[in-house]
Amino acid sequence: MIELAPQNKIGLSLSNPIMIASGFCGYGDAYQKLFDISSFGAVVTQPITLRPQRGAIQPRLGETKAGFILNIGQQNPGVKKVISRFRKKWPRLGASVIAHLPADEPNDLMRTARALSGITSAQGHSVLVAVELGLPHQTTTQAVKDWLKAIQDGTELPILVKLPLSISRDISEVAVTNNADALVIGIPPLGTAISPMQGELVTGLQYGPALHSLALYDLQRHADFGIPLVATGGIHSLADAQILLDAGALAVQLDSLLFIDPKSAYEIAWNFS
Repeated sequence: MIELAPQNKIGLSLSNPIMIASGFCGYGDAYQKLFDISSFGAVVTQPITLRPQRGAIQPRLGETKAGFILNIGQQNPGVKKVISRFRKKWPRLGASVIAHLPADEPNDLMRTARALSGITSAQGHSVLVAVELGLPHQTTTQAVKDWLKAIQDGTELPILVKLPLSISRDISEVAVTNNADALVIGIPPLGTAISPMQGELVTGLQYGPALHSLALYDLQRHADFGIPLVATGGIHSLADAQILLDAGALAVQLDSLLFIDPKSAYEIAWNFS
């Protein structure tokens, strides 16, 4: 078992260190017909906000030589519809479910966290095991404090803070001092590429194998923080995952491999199950 929230009274125990990153398995339902989701330790949902979000305009995908650029924005149907559609499906996945909340107005974050925290199974247990707060590339220490307090006011579930790669240590430190339970390293850098269909430029997050070295670098930068670390970025093989785990990550999140070769992603998880 892997414990990602040892200081939280609820805790966050996973049976497998291989997770699916936000945006790469829908709300846990994207690959159910292709492989056994229960082989993964946890699934992080697509973004969930208080109100529906349309997301980015098309085109959203651009090709690079070593991966792709993706920009879906924060598209989601809003927390009420997410709950109504998935509250009964999540307990049947066989994997823990973590809700991804992008940075938002503090009051909206609190209300979203409160709504999600209220989902319980027939046995009275929380359906979700944690919340992941995604930080924007440009932020301030005060904003991070406000966002964390808002989520903590809405739920007692463990909170993972997902940091952009190469973020200032000041931001990481304020997340830790304001009781984040774990840090996720990290959100990819921004890039621009040409859409293969429309031929237009797309600006968004950059994904692909090249990010592995950036994730490893940032993992080492945070090794002295004394808090559980989750690494993500460029994991396209069992060896890639093992390198990050050996470097100090307690768990890893798979992202772009799910789009390129989902069965290989499943095989990585199966090796740890």
